[in-house]
Amino acid sequence: MEVMSFKTLALTDYSRSIKHIGIIVFEGVILADVIGIADVFGVGDKLLSSIYVGETGYAISLLSLQGGIIKSSASVQIMTSPLPEHDNHSFDTLLIVSGTGNFDAYRDPALLSWLQKVKGNVRRIGAICTGVFVMAAAGLLDNRRATTHWALQDKLTQEFPKIKIEREATMTEDDGIFTASDIGMAADLALHFLEADLGPSVAKRVAESLLICQRRRDSPPPTRPVKQAETSKNNKIQQASRWFAEHMAEPINILSAANFVSMSERNFQRQFKRGTGWTPHEFLLHLRLEAVRQQLAETDLPVDKIARRCGFLSGEHVAKLFRKHMSISPGEYRKNERSVQKPLSSTAPQQQQQQQLL
Repeated sequence: MEVMSFKTLALTDYSRSIKHIGIIVFEGVILADVIGIADVFGVGDKLLSSIYVGETGYAISLLSLQGGIIKSSASVQIMTSPLPEHDNHSFDTLLIVSGTGNFDAYRDPALLSWLQKVKGNVRRIGAICTGVFVMAAAGLLDNRRATTHWALQDKLTQEFPKIKIEREATMTEDDGIFTASDIGMAADLALHFLEADLGPSVAKRVAESLLICQRRRDSPPPTRPVKQAETSKNNKIQQASRWFAEHMAEPINILSAANFVSMSERNFQRQFKRGTGWTPHEFLLHLRLEAVRQQLAETDLPVDKIARRCGFLSGEHVAKLFRKHMSISPGEYRKNERSVQKPLSSTAPQQQQQQQLL
């Protein structure tokens, strides 16, 4: 199997013209987040090089606690470098991406100690979704504003009560500490950093070349479940996740799911939360809301019919959940999605031409 890797700069390699980006990953890392960050800074670097010949704007390193090969959510192996000494590195920016391994990582004393020590000599630190828990455990978010995925916000509040949770925010910044709420937002956060470094015109051109035309801050936060391949190494939890997806339109109780994978209900709930970060009830709700979201965007079916197809009692029930979790009605969500899809389809040929120019 092919292994992904990026160059790691030593302190002696550092140049003022290079901003060194460190991406910290753990087992089960969401591969799309890693690629999203690499694409944004890679295209930005290429654009700079085309304007200022011989100059390099960004370098990227993939890091883990011990270094070596890390298995991603998509089973692609990623070669990483070990975390350098906290006082002997060239990092301008550190990003902790999402993944199931973060729930083990945020209990690692060596990692938390390193983050505490390195915080004072990097310009900015960001985390996406479950990566926020790693920053929180290191104390970097104490008395600061932060966000994470809506299904994890209560867990974050319970474990780290000093954090000021921004429940409706998709992205927050507090004195150089950045958090993003959902899987897939790594590219958005990287674009935010690029815009701060190089200005909106460069960031816009990079976004257009990557077909990221509608910034996430201009649309309601998505409610996407962890994909089945991303849920856990535990085969029974994967089987249960598939069972939930196949039966979500039916009345479901947790005991039935536990029986399907031959586990006791109590053990099933414990193992499911360990593997996914969510209770089975939270996962199922997330799955159903995502299905509703897709149906609203892709069909003209009435909300009542979509609700029944996705396992909810009624359109009114769906409307309450949308207002609670997304601060928007299903009708408004559909309207917003349609308004985004129209300019995307009309500008695609132009974006393809711009991408070829980069």
